[in-house]
Amino acid sequence: MAAGNAQTGRARVFSNSGGSDSEGGRKILRLGLILFIVAAVTGVILGLVYEITLEPIRKTQERLRNEILSEALPEARSFSPIELAPDADPMIQGVQKALDDNRPVGYCFTVASKGYGGLFELIVGITETGKLRAIRILKHSETPGLGAKITLPAFSRQYENRETEKLILVKSVSGAPDQVQAISGATVTSAAVTNGVNAALDYWKNNLRGGN
Repeated sequence: MAAGNAQTGRARVFSNSGGSDSEGGRKILRLGLILFIVAAVTGVILGLVYEITLEPIRKTQERLRNEILSEALPEARSFSPIELAPDADPMIQGVQKALDDNRPVGYCFTVASKGYGGLFELIVGITETGKLRAIRILKHSETPGLGAKITLPAFSRQYENRETEKLILVKSVSGAPDQVQAISGATVTSAAVTNGVNAALDYWKNNLRGGN
């Protein structure tokens, strides 16, 4: 009788042990399913948020860029990209034809030049007659207090309304119509800006003079 009870007890232990393993397996499966559903729903939500915000972000970036283009060529009201010439200087990243209503007033060049802190971008505005109208720095990583001064009016104004086919950078106070004064302690960055502007002027002379 005792032996029978012992065997029955062992059978119950084995039976209960199998039930616990089965229940544990079901819990793991449920947890995995829940995590999968949460991840899927989160992915869908993030995708929807991205799609919803993508167009407003694009429009904001376009508006800000047009504002900078307008600062480089204030006479313009709209801008239309044109195809680059095959032999364009690598610094020339793009050209926008500038219009006042339907009347061409010039061109805005997006230029990438290498400064002390690496590549930076600037916009160069040139009128229909080839006058350098103005420049604006789009983005840079130059040293604060030195090369970063290229964004200040004291430096950038030197590139406004200049009637010249090529600018020359000088360290002393500039006096000639084709000279600009370098920023003290940031000659490399100053030269990079001037080189970028000269690349735009050269492109205009070779490809756009006379409205080509």
